[in-house]
Amino acid sequence: MNKRRAFFIQGLRLLGAASLALSWPGRLWAQGKRRILPSHIKATDLAQYNPRSIDNRNLSLTPIDQFGTMGQSDLDVDPVRWRLLVDGEVERPLSLSLEQLKARPVLESKVLLICPGVFSFNALYKGLSLGALLQEAKPRARADRVTIRGVGGAGAKVEHFSLREVLSDEVFLAYQVNGRDLPRKHGFPLRVVAGSHYGDDWVKYVARVSLSASGKKG
Repeated sequence: MNKRRAFFIQGLRLLGAASLALSWPGRLWAQGKRRILPSHIKATDLAQYNPRSIDNRNLSLTPIDQFGTMGQSDLDVDPVRWRLLVDGEVERPLSLSLEQLKARPVLESKVLLICPGVFSFNALYKGLSLGALLQEAKPRARADRVTIRGVGGAGAKVEHFSLREVLSDEVFLAYQVNGRDLPRKHGFPLRVVAGSHYGDDWVKYVARVSLSASGKKG
């Protein structure tokens, strides 16, 4: 994420916290605690908020035709030839087809996606635990960072997450949304779902997951 983008998002985080506090008179939002939103709130009206500050459990699902998109949305991935690679600081690298991923235990969660200041929507994602997949690959002791890359070679989307949040399923991989396979423009065949992150971190067209050591101590 570039510096201008990071600065913009930081400003929206501060604005979102202040706005949320004003939305419920007498009930101030506290750092580190999520406010449970009432069911009458529209998920599409939450683009100014920080996803870490709100709880979407009561919100209705947004129809797929009302989803916003960001970044690349026109990749045509052949699901027969496509493979998810898991490598880096692991003892047992993996190469898995979409069918093999769908055969694993299902993880399903209703998650709010926020593109700061632009759009927001609430959806039911179905997929698998990335944490369980990494455990299967046997992470080396020094590994603490997860890098996820999309399809596309040198120009592919790349984001980083802590191993801790991946192992706790705060970040997972989805192949369906609202009961249907991911539409092409939303990342078919596989995308990241990361409810505590802005949508810019939700990698679409996922092709590779790599473990590494950040070098940080403590």
